[in-house]
Amino acid sequence: MNGIKLKDILRFDELKQRFPKKRIKLRFNTDWEDALSDGSKCKRNFLEMYEDNSPTLVDEMLSNGSEKKNRNSNEDLTFLFIKIDRQKNLWLFVDAYNITDANGHKAVNPVTHKEYNSASAERLHEYEPFFGRLVVEWKNLSQQFYYVKPEIIDSIELTEILPLPYLESGESFPGYEVVSKTYRELRKIITKQDWCDALSNIYGVYVLADESNGKLYVGSATGEQGIYGRWSTYLNDGYDKTEENDKGYPNKGLKELVESNKIDYIKNNFRYSILECFPKNEFGKGKTREREQYWKRVLQSAHPNGYNYN
Repeated sequence: MNGIKLKDILRFDELKQRFPKKRIKLRFNTDWEDALSDGSKCKRNFLEMYEDNSPTLVDEMLSNGSEKKNRNSNEDLTFLFIKIDRQKNLWLFVDAYNITDANGHKAVNPVTHKEYNSASAERLHEYEPFFGRLVVEWKNLSQQFYYVKPEIIDSIELTEILPLPYLESGESFPGYEVVSKTYRELRKIITKQDWCDALSNIYGVYVLADESNGKLYVGSATGEQGIYGRWSTYLNDGYDKTEENDKGYPNKGLKELVESNKIDYIKNNFRYSILECFPKNEFGKGKTREREQYWKRVLQSAHPNGYNYN
């Protein structure tokens, strides 16, 4: 962007005058893998957590690391970035904190359920207008993802200023008849207000397609939050742990898939599409369930051809 420096648009010089005993730290949070009790590994992605508005995101971004080398210091004014483009090394500025206690508090990893230390901090609210909008290009140095050296911080230039915050910049809701999104596409846009409202306002029949093998899962949504509620649960867990009907557990095929292949399989292979939608009333509820059975027959989604067991 014609040589606009990150330090200038964020006014680091003024910030250092306000906090003369503090230092600027840029933290480019990198994805990682958690080791699970069964010996497998689970990929952890900061962008996905950001798009999901994960309640553990800040604790993860301000985690201390090992006891031998704390990633945080009481001297830090920490500016947090997450990667949004791997090939181009593009990073999004998402938050800023004044570290008040580097040793901080205990947090719990939602995947391993183990405790870890995360810094206690106060958000620098004056930077909120820039959260989710500033993009920089940066390649982390070997074995390093946070920086305090002024010569490094002062060298970083802006690549782009997004016209809207990243989480609000996705596609507008296009209409029910053309909704067909991959897992990652849907994750990014489902919390946008227009998508949330549209998917919450209807009952409907939908199909989940496993693009790796062609298998299908046909389902219906007749709950209070309509298709939005059902799909939000699928995005978080891969299947709905609470879904039941008079024939038992209709999610069995999806549940087994997640248990054997982990949620990453869903993230990499599934597409979500609306087949039909109906008004949120008793007529619509009955019609939705009736048409669900029709589409299961037409698409032949029953096990073993597909993932439907009911």
